[in-house]
Amino acid sequence: MNYLFGVDGGGSGCRVVLTSTDGKILGKAKGGPANIETSFSRARDNIINACMTAFKVANLSENNFKSSYAILGLAGSNLGNYASKLSNDLPFAKNKIINDGEITLEGAIGPVDGCIGALGTGSVFVGRKKGITKLTGGWGFNLGDDGSGAKLGKELMKLSIKCHDGLENHSDLTIDFLKNFNSDIKEMVECAKSFKPIDYAKYAPQIFSAMRCLDRNARKLIESEVILIEKSLIAAGFREENPFCLIGGLGKLFLPFLRDVFVRSCSEPKGDALKGAVSIGKREFFN
Repeated sequence: MNYLFGVDGGGSGCRVVLTSTDGKILGKAKGGPANIETSFSRARDNIINACMTAFKVANLSENNFKSSYAILGLAGSNLGNYASKLSNDLPFAKNKIINDGEITLEGAIGPVDGCIGALGTGSVFVGRKKGITKLTGGWGFNLGDDGSGAKLGKELMKLSIKCHDGLENHSDLTIDFLKNFNSDIKEMVECAKSFKPIDYAKYAPQIFSAMRCLDRNARKLIESEVILIEKSLIAAGFREENPFCLIGGLGKLFLPFLRDVFVRSCSEPKGDALKGAVSIGKREFFN
């Protein structure tokens, strides 16, 4: 008997679903971070371990890897040769690695034309027009991830330094934020030396909380990202008349700050990224 895995892997963790070839769910599991660009070996181990857990949930032997197929939507898969390298080092009978934004698009709107923005630890914007998928962003934390939690957290740190140096004025947000580091700017700088994207991202909710109190620095940070989010959505193919979803941990937090045309067009996703991975997998391997 053959099986199908759908894998959704990002900077904060990975989720897997094990199904029959017709899409019946047999088991689910979660694992650690699975961005293959930022930590390749760790991501591979986390993915395989999560799949092994899903087999256990389904009361199936791990020997079934050799009769299993997989669609893996992974952050970082559009960079370098990470996707091909990982694909050759996985235990499945066959697998296909695509960007996590692609399975998110499929899950959110189905196989139709439309657009999504996925805003979590990282970010990616994905559109489909006449069956052709276009990715905007998704270039990783160092040079991209506009509108992401990681970028917001890093920008908050940079703004806190500017406030400390007298280039900007402190607000409740920056004062309270620095308390995470004993109100010591040098301690913050030292901690940041070892930060990964997920470490920066954990401070993003603090910015939105401050925004509810109309904090001026929170507004500055959010509005600068909103401009980039809107431009990215348009570049990905946003059309008012087509399905559009803004998803991920920060999607609903950013939505009220976007222009009315985006707010009006935005709808709840039909399904999640795992549903999208399974849908693509059924077409790819069993049609």
